[in-house]
Amino acid sequence: MKDNIENNTPIHICLFADERSIHTRRWVLGLREMGHRVDLITLMKDNNDIGGISLGAGNKLEYFLRIGKLKKMVASINPDIFHSHHASSFGFLASFVSHPRKVLSVWGYDVIAFPFKNVIYKAIIKRALSHASYITATSRYLKDAVLSLNNRLSNIEVIPFGVDLKQFKYVERTPGDLVTIGIAKSLRPKYGIDILIRAFHKLHLKYDNLRLKIAGKGDSGPEYKKLVADLNLNELVEFTGFIEHNRLPAFLADIDIFAMPSNCLEAFGVAALEASAAGLPVVAAAVGGVPEVVNDGQTGFLVKMGVVDELAAAIEKLIVSFELRGKMGRAGREFVENNYRWENNLLAMDNLYRRVISGVNQPVAGQT
Repeated sequence: MKDNIENNTPIHICLFADERSIHTRRWVLGLREMGHRVDLITLMKDNNDIGGISLGAGNKLEYFLRIGKLKKMVASINPDIFHSHHASSFGFLASFVSHPRKVLSVWGYDVIAFPFKNVIYKAIIKRALSHASYITATSRYLKDAVLSLNNRLSNIEVIPFGVDLKQFKYVERTPGDLVTIGIAKSLRPKYGIDILIRAFHKLHLKYDNLRLKIAGKGDSGPEYKKLVADLNLNELVEFTGFIEHNRLPAFLADIDIFAMPSNCLEAFGVAALEASAAGLPVVAAAVGGVPEVVNDGQTGFLVKMGVVDELAAAIEKLIVSFELRGKMGRAGREFVENNYRWENNLLAMDNLYRRVISGVNQPVAGQT
């Protein structure tokens, strides 16, 4: 473990995160591509193995029983940086590990909803936050959520989870007879897919050239399919099932409007950015960090959460104007290019690691 490091010297990083998450895999692979040595400790292994070391903890009781094993692993790896992702699980367990340079990345639910379930959960999050040398958040909204839990924290940096523009290429669309609306989200109530189906039904009564494509899987799938059947939309709505991240660009290339009517406080909204990168206008609920990634009236439209008529009205503006769809799609691509390039996010994380190693920033207030 180094006490100082040159700007071009590879860093030894130990990530403690969920190997099953695409976000974890992107960080691991991206940092490795930069030349860093990246070890991954995870609670459970994933079929998409990227070399993670498993603690074999499948439930909350096992989490606590593996703390000793985690401590030994980190001591054996002896990294320059010990970086945990998600405060309510990995970040909390990391708080018991003795390491001089601990970084914690909050993801959303862990600081937006989890702490407010009960006093014990809030204590868990406060411990995780107070034992980190530095905290990262994907949006200003999420940073504010962290500060609302502990306003004494000072070393917090916004590092977005951006878009790989080599993967999500801009698609120039041509006018056609059909207009396809799409969404790619888990089939769960918090993502408002039922609201989108009802808005689509309302629009279908007025326009006969519409199609809806829903990508994702989840427990609410049967409920949404029944709703589609009850509204006599079976011929117009396609449930594609789960789409792997590397196949998402092809899905986006096949639609004209991207919808994100979330019923929850989205921490960031990377799905909206990926759609914008592909040249799509985005219609999204103005919740959480979403207004940071959708410029209302420029790259898409922001609507009130849970209001079918407002969602339908915003989508209708895009249905009737191919020119507006193109204008917003081009603006969205430019917005992502200027603000949310994945390679810039990797560089920002690299820079943060080097500052933490060099001791530029003192530990956050409250660390013990």
